[in-house]
Amino acid sequence: MNYLWEAMLQLRKQGVTESTVRFKMPQRFSSYMELSIPCLNQEEMKEGEVIEVNPYYRFYNIFKDFYQPDLKDYPMLRDNLFHLIFHLLAQNDALSGMTKEEYHKKLLYRDLEECAFGESARNAIGLFTRDEREFILSGMLKQYETGSSLDMFKDMMEELIPDNIVYHSNQNSYEILVFIGRRMDKTLEGKMGFLVNMFVELPYHVEIYYEHHFGIMAIEETMEIDEIIMC
Repeated sequence: MNYLWEAMLQLRKQGVTESTVRFKMPQRFSSYMELSIPCLNQEEMKEGEVIEVNPYYRFYNIFKDFYQPDLKDYPMLRDNLFHLIFHLLAQNDALSGMTKEEYHKKLLYRDLEECAFGESARNAIGLFTRDEREFILSGMLKQYETGSSLDMFKDMMEELIPDNIVYHSNQNSYEILVFIGRRMDKTLEGKMGFLVNMFVELPYHVEIYYEHHFGIMAIEETMEIDEIIMC
């Protein structure tokens, strides 16, 4: 990490409370780097992290008179102001690189958290990791732009649910059969409920089979005794 915005994004990625972070003027720093961190390849942050920032790298006009050599009065006040100002700068820095899509995804996630899609959706979105949520939000935005499709549902399944096969019934064009080669648990059930509700449009109906595959005539692999489900 070299830039302030990189540190902020890493904090958010790890779920670290930003208010616990302390920004500090370093005693020694490189004129070619913004962050003065112990390890150049540092990738993780922790609660209560002290981040030393070179204020002259990008914010010289703000801090040019802040730490003059002959300025000895009120050192604690200046340190606290330094910390507060950089908290504001860090927030703006993290937002300045945000694309229109990322901004819309942030608003969409806020709607999910505030139960705009229902309480079950709010609870279910917490079952996914941060990267998985990013993928879901991108899919929801694409759905708003292009409309719902079974291909989008299949993409979500492929990315988020391991060991699955999605079938489109030949007998009923509105029936979707999903096989998941894992034992059902509350987390998996919650994830599947969310994906079906968000990405399968009416009048399609989804049947989900866990652990054991359903039998398909003429397909020997699916017709093993005690290893199939009748549907």
